[in-house]
Amino acid sequence: TYDLRSSIPKNVITSGQLSDLQLEGIQYACQRHQVLLPSGFRAGFFIGDAAGVGKGRQIAGVIFDNYVRGRTKHLWFSISTDLKLDAERDLKDIGCHVKVIGGCQR
Repeated sequence: TYDLRSSIPKNVITSGQLSDLQLEGIQYACQRHQVLLPSGFRAGFFIGDAAGVGKGRQIAGVIFDNYVRGRTKHLWFSISTDLKLDAERDLKDIGCHVKVIGGCQR
């Protein structure tokens, strides 16, 4: 099992800032990140939920958990600069105050 309570603040879990469905997705992703592949890279996890489920909140939760556990390098790609603002909001709303860098172009 994987204990999110050791990385995600209790108030974020109990207040509903992350739904049970979002917490489940975060837990599965974080469990998968524990796996090291033969290449030495960490295994990934694909979040393929439908629109409106809260993929941004799930990604923010995964970043938060990994950051607390000392894994501080993260990439969150998006097609839209509007979604950068959403990412910043999602991270901030769950208490994860990591710097978000935008504007990377081809």
